[in-house]
Amino acid sequence: MKNFSVHSIPIQDLRPYEENPRKWDSTSETHLRQSIERFGLVDPIIVNNHHDRKNIIVGGHFRWHIAKQLGFKEVPVVYVHLDPEKEKELNLRLNRNTGEWDLDLLKSFDTNLLLEFGFSETDLSSIWDDVLTTEDDDFQTSKKLEDLKEPTVRLGEMYQLGNHRLLCGDSTLPENIQRLVGDARIQMLYCDPVYNIDLSYDKGVGGKKKYGGKAKDARSQEEYRAFLKATIENALSVSEENTHVFYWCDQNYVGMVQGLYEELGLTNRRVCLWIKNSANPTPQIAFSKCYEPCVYATRGKPYLNTEATKFTEIMNKDIDAGNRSIDDILDYLDLWLVKRLSTSTYAHPTEKPVTLHEKALRRCTRIGDNVLELFGGSGSTLIACEQLKRNCFIMELDPIFASLIIQRYEELTGIKAVLLA
Repeated sequence: MKNFSVHSIPIQDLRPYEENPRKWDSTSETHLRQSIERFGLVDPIIVNNHHDRKNIIVGGHFRWHIAKQLGFKEVPVVYVHLDPEKEKELNLRLNRNTGEWDLDLLKSFDTNLLLEFGFSETDLSSIWDDVLTTEDDDFQTSKKLEDLKEPTVRLGEMYQLGNHRLLCGDSTLPENIQRLVGDARIQMLYCDPVYNIDLSYDKGVGGKKKYGGKAKDARSQEEYRAFLKATIENALSVSEENTHVFYWCDQNYVGMVQGLYEELGLTNRRVCLWIKNSANPTPQIAFSKCYEPCVYATRGKPYLNTEATKFTEIMNKDIDAGNRSIDDILDYLDLWLVKRLSTSTYAHPTEKPVTLHEKALRRCTRIGDNVLELFGGSGSTLIACEQLKRNCFIMELDPIFASLIIQRYEELTGIKAVLLA
């Protein structure tokens, strides 16, 4: 074990680390000042003596700050010799349990790097979930499909998209799910399968396009039930014992999905309803649809964000237009009030906006958790996971839509997809 010596050096020689993500408030400042006034600076400042980083403070910015205020001419330091990457790591590790975070700086760090340096997923969620949010990326799905012409992805190919993974394949085949997920384990199933209401995923909204989509949306009751059961079973086989399960479906199939959940040992919890802000009444139909259901269940006792456990706790916060508290309240409800995008941009009628997925992701996962989506479609779930720092494992059967997902991700992030196999 290496022994470190304490040196006394002029305080003016020290330089703060430019990416130090810690900050402090006035109360903490008062307490530390009182301590140093009473006992002196008994905790040395950690300083780098690497030739490229001479006298950069690695740990002890707060003590240095107070010592300057109190007129210290010299301060005790311990030298370390670190390259810039190790300097960054030690700074994070030393600051791990003290002070408050400068969120803008901390957000610039890679999530996996922070996890490696000792932060837990719960830590990162508590740091980020108040400031992270989803935004619709203005991706014109219908137009992009028209421009795409031919798929750039072939059936069976798998791609790495940053922290996410995409496989173009059939989600009813267990070997495909195993291949997609690999050694990882899933914390949340969040799936948006075909609704079995005889929609065309080739012709788009209005039936006038020709995208090349091959999804089968007209099965018998028995076929559709077997299809859903196979995908749920496959997904559960790669999931943690404690797992959240969300399946979107048509109103007519809520009972079927709930029955499958029960049969597969899941506990039915809620039917969450996406209330759309617009609908087109049809005179020939008694009551036109204005919502889409998402059937929610759990296995075991999965993680749940309980930042605010009671409505009164949330309601006692200041609530104004644009305040995060409004969204906090809505996140606790099974009515999801999210604006529907213009249908002129839709590739198919059940397409979801990115912002819709935030409800389940924020409430039921932590930063760094793994989310499995077996029916990728236009990739909005993956985009939501990217924005909220969750990892998405996504399957899509149609090469044309798999190609679209890659294009959407690359346009948003500037990161190129990598073909794995």
